[in-house]
Amino acid sequence: MSDTSIKSLFAPVEFGGMKMRNRIVRSATCENMANADRTPSRALLDLYEALADEGPGLIMTSSTRADRTWEPPGSGTNMCLDRDESVPAFTELAGRIQAGGARAVVQLGPFFRYRDDFVGPSALPYAWAPPITPRALRADEIHDISAIYGRAAERARRAGFDAVQLHAAHGFPLCDFLSPRFNRRDDEYGGSPENRARIVTEIADSIGKSAGRDFPVLIKINVADFCPDGMTVDDAVETARVMIQNGISAIETSGGTTNHEMTGLGSADPSQWTEGYFLPFAERIRAETRAPIIAVGGLRDPDMMQAAVDQGKADLTAMSRPFINEPRIVKRWLSGDRRPTDCISCNGCMDLFMQGQPIRCVLNEGGM
Repeated sequence: MSDTSIKSLFAPVEFGGMKMRNRIVRSATCENMANADRTPSRALLDLYEALADEGPGLIMTSSTRADRTWEPPGSGTNMCLDRDESVPAFTELAGRIQAGGARAVVQLGPFFRYRDDFVGPSALPYAWAPPITPRALRADEIHDISAIYGRAAERARRAGFDAVQLHAAHGFPLCDFLSPRFNRRDDEYGGSPENRARIVTEIADSIGKSAGRDFPVLIKINVADFCPDGMTVDDAVETARVMIQNGISAIETSGGTTNHEMTGLGSADPSQWTEGYFLPFAERIRAETRAPIIAVGGLRDPDMMQAAVDQGKADLTAMSRPFINEPRIVKRWLSGDRRPTDCISCNGCMDLFMQGQPIRCVLNEGGM
């Protein structure tokens, strides 16, 4: 492959209110490597510095809680941005990323608990082990959660981050609000796609009030739940349209849900995956809404990533597991070695995550 064949993949671009050096994104990845006080550990700081070194144009942090009480028991050690005294540590994290030339974005992770209760849009069982039936949130509690997100985003901006991303995919509670399968509410937060997205648009509004209207808010959503009665790509198109009209700067398109038998967590047979499996959905959402789109899902080869950009399927291309296998993969591609990642999507890294252990590649000792 010639250097010119992937030129636009590595060309500077303005996206979601940010100028970036290329169209590659490190998608948010839970590393289970934070300090006990939920600030970035020295190992995390070094990891993000390595990722940024001649690497992707935009780096999402691991899923960072806006309130540490939202975590379920035994969920590992992830970062939290719920205390002002944590801001200096996050300032160092943002600085490490930006010093390497990348944009730094905090992913504000999902809530699972609220005031010690497992919660969701409706009191419907979650297909976890053991099964859990959450309590349906009241409207006043949703307002409080929105305010908590706003305060966390303000801390992120104070720490020097370029934007935040909301995690509303994979069957976590924000995702469940968007899904007709899991959201059976009959109030202003249920029913139509606009109502189901209301919690997200209220969170975006809260972030605008707290962190400033010029502070970009990105979001990760499902293109489909891939389960009976779940969110379809038709729903995703309408949901994306509502979000872009209500202050969301860009949309990362993922899919699947942990609240059903189909899940992206745990070991997997690599032969069942095809590369770029969400690209057709991303292309449709981008075409019908003109939303800035970050495509993620099984992207492994710079040729395919370039084609996705050139063919208008996505504005940016994102990877997670390949960066676990090889944190400096983009630097290698830039050097002229354009071999695809060695990541085979076995999800051995996700097994460790589910066990609450620090994440690493089980196949490459030189990776994370």
